[in-house]
Amino acid sequence: MGQTGSRMVSKIANSFTFHGSPSEEMTCEEASNAVTRFKGTPFVYSRRGSMYFDEDGDLAHEFYEEFKNKRGRRKMRRVDRGLMPQGEVKYSCPRLNVDFPIILYSD
Repeated sequence: MGQTGSRMVSKIANSFTFHGSPSEEMTCEEASNAVTRFKGTPFVYSRRGSMYFDEDGDLAHEFYEEFKNKRGRRKMRRVDRGLMPQGEVKYSCPRLNVDFPIILYSD
């Protein structure tokens, strides 16, 4: 926030442009060279989970508890302690890595 519009637009535009973009007439040999330079597999099978388990084994993004304040009113307070991260979550079908160097479809 607080940036001028032109600076923000240039940052957004620069994030979509990159050096060494493949040409429209990429040959099969160039494509195979790009794939061999890519380290690892092009597929992603799991991701890190964004939810947490509480002491009871419930799974959610956030947990709240009800408490009484000094005036006797009941309020909700966010729970931060005693939570365990979900861990790795397997995808039902593999996804392509975002860094895979080949354009699969172009109009």
